[in-house]
This record gives sequence, C-alpha cells and structure tokens, in this order.
Amino acid sequence: MSVFPVCIWVSTTEDVKILEGYRVTIPKKIREKLMIEKGDTLRIYVDGSKLVLKSMKIPDSPTLKMRGLASGNEESLEEAVSGEVEDKLARQKIR
Repeated sequence: MSVFPVCIWVSTTEDVKILEGYRVTIPKKIREKLMIEKGDTLRIYVDGSKLVLKSMKIPDSPTLKMRGLASGNEESLEEAVSGEVEDKLARQKIR
C-alpha cells in the first residue's frame, strides 16, 4: 500500500488595525506560515471587495491556474476549492 503526502491549504484569518500612515502589521502566525521576512516583496491588489497581499515566494498552483483558464475566469483559492467540493458532491448525488 502506497502512502502519498497530501498538502491541505487551511485558511488563516486575523483581524488587524490600520495604523498611522496606513500601515498594517502582518500577524506572526501568517508571516511564519508564508515564510515572509523583512525586505520581502508582496503583491497587493483588489479582488472584488477583498484587499489581497500575495507572497511572491509561493508560486501559483498550475492546477488552480488551469481551472481558472478552463472556466474562462480567474478564481481565488477559496473559490476553486469550493467549486471542486461542490462538483464532487454533485457527482456523488448522480450515482
């Protein structure tokens, strides 16, 4: 019997305050999880009503990228995972 390692992305949510000069501190748990260090570059963008900071150290998942291209739009990680779960549940109901 083979055992394959599984990578599960777990969402981490923290509330932060905007400080003077519109500065925000990234919580330690998130910095450690994404291996963010002083001097690193983050990409910041708006996705609908979300303000997103993206670590440039972590490459985009080719699988998630292909899913976005196949459906004709770019999906966030949460949307892609949610879509996969919904698809799987729908396939189970058919059987």
